[in-house]
Amino acid sequence: MNTLISVVVPIYNVEKWLSKCLEMIINQKFNNIEIILVNDGSTDNCGAISEQYAQKDKRIKVIHKENGGLSSARNAGIEMATGKYIVFIDPDDQITENYFKSLFAIAEENSCDAVVSGYKTVPTNNIITPGYHLNKVMEGKDFVLSSPSIHSNNDLCFVWRYIYRLSIIKNKNIRFDEHVFIGEDVIFNLEFLLESQRVYATSDCLYFYTVNNPDSLMRVSYKPKLESSLILQYRKRKHLSQKFGLLNYKHYKKDLATYYINNIYRKIISNLKNSPNVNINVELRRIINYEMFTDSLKEIGLLYKCTSIKEYVYYLALKYRVYPLITEVYKREFR
Repeated sequence: MNTLISVVVPIYNVEKWLSKCLEMIINQKFNNIEIILVNDGSTDNCGAISEQYAQKDKRIKVIHKENGGLSSARNAGIEMATGKYIVFIDPDDQITENYFKSLFAIAEENSCDAVVSGYKTVPTNNIITPGYHLNKVMEGKDFVLSSPSIHSNNDLCFVWRYIYRLSIIKNKNIRFDEHVFIGEDVIFNLEFLLESQRVYATSDCLYFYTVNNPDSLMRVSYKPKLESSLILQYRKRKHLSQKFGLLNYKHYKKDLATYYINNIYRKIISNLKNSPNVNINVELRRIINYEMFTDSLKEIGLLYKCTSIKEYVYYLALKYRVYPLITEVYKREFR
């Protein structure tokens, strides 16, 4: 029997969650799966746990590799995958008992290239519904444009709430960029959706995303590669948007610009405050002149939506490079 779903689990030092995750996968009501465990150079007992489960369940395959990061691990899983569809599951998260069955049923009934579901955060219990047009098969580009705030609403985030047709990934050579360690899933999803003909979004909450994992790389106070990763992510996002004509749509372009000013700029500035031995004046000038911010400020112009005069004045300081004011606000609010 041909495998219907390949399940890729990237693993790095998650021994306290791994067994629970694997139990949830192997006890799913949908059985026609292959489970690819990618041990990405773990230094704890993840390798041994993976092998123990492989001995108990013939559907499990284990890859042991040197540490290369999340994108590298997922790419290794893609190379080994043989299913009609592929899903990605993070080992510190949880899934419903019908996760595979539900996604597969929607994909098959609608001849979909991809299906995206809702999810719930743990332990905060926030239910997130996709911002795309729901319960309707759409061509990939139209699907992307159906979200009024695809960037600022993080609709492109997270591969674990999707099921993908594997042949598209392999035929179009879609892979995770191993030089992007934040937002790598955004680029992957955008590229896949734009190469797809039939995509579907459901509000069904099928995945439980752990948001307070203290061991997550995203909780490290200072990330030395953050800026280079975000610069590359922007360039790839902009390239795909231009290639498929998305920048011809005002709401898409405006939302992209707003996202970079309201979210990414603040993320970089927050990271800067934890950077050791920096010259703030020099660093702020360098950051403000990144292409992703100059493009965004130009696109927004003077029509920046804000909640106060104070916020608008700061926006104008960024737009017109009023460095003394920018530095003053940084020292007062970010240090």
